Amino acid sequence: MYSTFKLWPEQVNFICIKIGMSLFFSTFRNTLTGIPTSILPYVYLSQISYEKALNLQKLLVRRRFENKNSSDLLLLLQHPPTFTTGRRDIGKTMNDEAYLRKLGAEYFETLRGGQTTFHGPGQLVGYPILDLRNFKLSVRCYVAAIEHVIINTCNAYGIVASTTKNTGVWVGDDKICAIGIQVQRFITSHGFALNCNTDLNWFDHIIPCGLEDKKMTSLTNEYAKEGKKTIITVEQVIPTLCQHFGYVFGRPLKPLKDVNNESDRALMQILDEFLMI
Repeated sequence: MYSTFKLWPEQVNFICIKIGMSLFFSTFRNTLTGIPTSILPYVYLSQISYEKALNLQKLLVRRRFENKNSSDLLLLLQHPPTFTTGRRDIGKTMNDEAYLRKLGAEYFETLRGGQTTFHGPGQLVGYPILDLRNFKLSVRCYVAAIEHVIINTCNAYGIVASTTKNTGVWVGDDKICAIGIQVQRFITSHGFALNCNTDLNWFDHIIPCGLEDKKMTSLTNEYAKEGKKTIITVEQVIPTLCQHFGYVFGRPLKPLKDVNNESDRALMQILDEFLMI
């Protein structure tokens, strides 16, 4: 695994910006010289259960282990109301689980980084299944690159977002996007959760990400603070996020169904068969 270094968020973001620029100009040079640019496929699954999405990630990660030629993929989706916790809290949340399930939400302990958070309708969840060796990124720099994607996406809506000493993306003192990843043998899973028009009342039942003095926000909530009545939906945000994901990671994104090569056709078949179960 790559070595990681403890850096301030500003330093990490600067490194990732440099990497992103390098990848971008490499893509631009390939376009000028006629060298094909590698497409990064994505798929939007609408709303599926957390358990099903978790099993799908395990399947795709296992496929990457078994077949080095299989494609990178960005899974985009929403979940029904679900609380999850990260690996540091496994086995410590039995009382929380009973309480949260009574609210009508699902609850799962996971192997991602981070602590307890909420997923639900109106939240754009992204699970990149990537081989970090394809992007020459360390784990910490990968997280910072994800943060940069989210910051750019927020900026596209006129919302000034930033990083802090705490992981994730923030608007002032309010967290707009949680990030928790898992990396196994260079292959990533889990990812990010950007609040678009999420019901933020769900977060009142937990200490989001273990930060007692912090609140959550959303794109729609930030508009409401300015007196705007616009509701920003997940479906509206997807094209913007994909554009910035492609920029930062140096590979243009395209819907999986529109990518015409053998590996991606096989991947589409796997997804179709899995989602029918």
